[in-house]
Amino acid sequence: MKNIENSLGEYLHTAEKTIQEVLFVPVDEHPVWEDHSDILELASKQILQPVGILPDENIFAYIGVHSQTIITGKRDSVGFLITNFRILTQTDFSIIGTAEVAEQTLFTQNINPQELLPKVWESFIAKNKLSIPGEQLLAMHSALKNVLEIIVPQLQQLHYLPGEIVKSDYITGRIKELGLEKSLKAYEQDEKRLKKFAEKYNLSDILFGIVDKPFFGGVYGLVITQNGIVSRDLMEDSFSSTWQEIKNNPATLGEKNDVILAGEKRHIIPSHAADAVHSLIILMNELANGEIKIQK
Repeated sequence: MKNIENSLGEYLHTAEKTIQEVLFVPVDEHPVWEDHSDILELASKQILQPVGILPDENIFAYIGVHSQTIITGKRDSVGFLITNFRILTQTDFSIIGTAEVAEQTLFTQNINPQELLPKVWESFIAKNKLSIPGEQLLAMHSALKNVLEIIVPQLQQLHYLPGEIVKSDYITGRIKELGLEKSLKAYEQDEKRLKKFAEKYNLSDILFGIVDKPFFGGVYGLVITQNGIVSRDLMEDSFSSTWQEIKNNPATLGEKNDVILAGEKRHIIPSHAADAVHSLIILMNELANGEIKIQK
C-alpha cells in the first residue's frame, strides 16, 4: 500500500497545476493547497462515512471541487473519493439538509482501468448537480484516468482484490462479509436481552439486534425486524423507521459514532459497538433497497 501512496505522491508533484488543484492524496506537503489534509478529511466525512467504511478501507485520493454556501460558508465535496476497494462518486451537494449518498464502483482483480474510466466519468457527468468550469472538468478527468492507472494495477499485482463482486443474497451471509458477526446478533444468539427489548416495546418479530443492558436500567440499542429498525437510548423513548422510510432517506452517520440517521429518525447503538456503525449503515441501506433479503 505504501508503494501506491508513494506513486500517487510522485504523480501529484509532477502533474500540471490544473490537476494539482483538484487532486488530493495523503502527502505531507501539497504543491498548491496548505489545507489539503483538511480537504481529504472533509471528503472522508461527507463522501465515505455516509455510505459506511468497509473493514480495512483506506483513502488513496480525492479528485474534486467544492460547492460553497455563501450564507454559512459550508463546503460540500463533489467528485471522486478513491480507496483501496472502490471509487465513490459524489454528484450531489446540499444547501439545507443532507446530500444524496455517493455512488460506488467496486474494484476487482479483473477490472480494466481503461474500461472503468468512461463508465465512472459518464455517470458523474450525467448526475452532477454542481456547475464546474470546463478547465476543472478536464483536470478532474485527467487526474481520474491517471490515478486509476496507478492504483488498480498495483492492487491487482498484490492479489488484493476479489475476482468478482459477489454479495450474499441473505442477511446472515452479508453480516459475515461486513464483519458484523461479533456485534449484530441473531435473536437466538442473544435471546435473553432481545426478548426483554421485545417485551418492553411490544415487538414480535425481532430478527437481529445490537443491544445492551446495564446493571441499573433497561435494555437499549437497535434491533432489525421484518419491517424495519427500532432503537432506544437509555432513559429515552424508542424510535422506529420502516425499510421504505430508509429507502427514501438512507441511513447515514450521525453526529457521533454511535448515532445513525435513518428514515428521518435518530437511532443509537451501544457505544461499545461504535466500530460497527459504518458496516451497519451499509447493511441497513442494502436491506432497504432490496439488495439482500432478511429471511430465506
